[in-house]
Amino acid sequence: MDTNQILLAHTQYVAKFYQAYRGPLEKLIELIRYSIGEAAPAPDRVRNFLMRESTQRTLEQEWETALWRSADRTKSWRLVCLATQTDPEVAARLLAKRPPSPDCCSFCWADERGVMGALISEIDLYGNEVPAVRLHRQCARPWKLHRDLVARASGAASNIRESLL
Repeated sequence: MDTNQILLAHTQYVAKFYQAYRGPLEKLIELIRYSIGEAAPAPDRVRNFLMRESTQRTLEQEWETALWRSADRTKSWRLVCLATQTDPEVAARLLAKRPPSPDCCSFCWADERGVMGALISEIDLYGNEVPAVRLHRQCARPWKLHRDLVARASGAASNIRESLL
């Protein structure tokens, strides 16, 4: 396995372990290198790899992991696990939970207090904003996948009930 694949896999592992990381890039690099172990590439190599836009796109599209630099005053980094549930009941429970503050993302619960434009409102099928649901751009897709899973499951359950009557 080449170094890039190893870095992608361990970045995904760190995202899954922490679910939503917010902090300096140096600490994130340290966590990824620790995950790899003795064969870890140099910190500068990991830094250059993580800062590439192509790496961030690949992580999001193929590895269920979002990585971006925040617009907050400290320019901290975010690493979020975008993995979705396959069980409709679990997905419904996750959708029903509300974050502790309206400044938090409804999917990953990362607090974005004081960061303008970090969160977007969810839009329903009719183009209306869904109240109390604010998401990172990166978290909107898995949130919608959970919504769709729950909707399909409830639709299938009602079809089964109708056929039994």
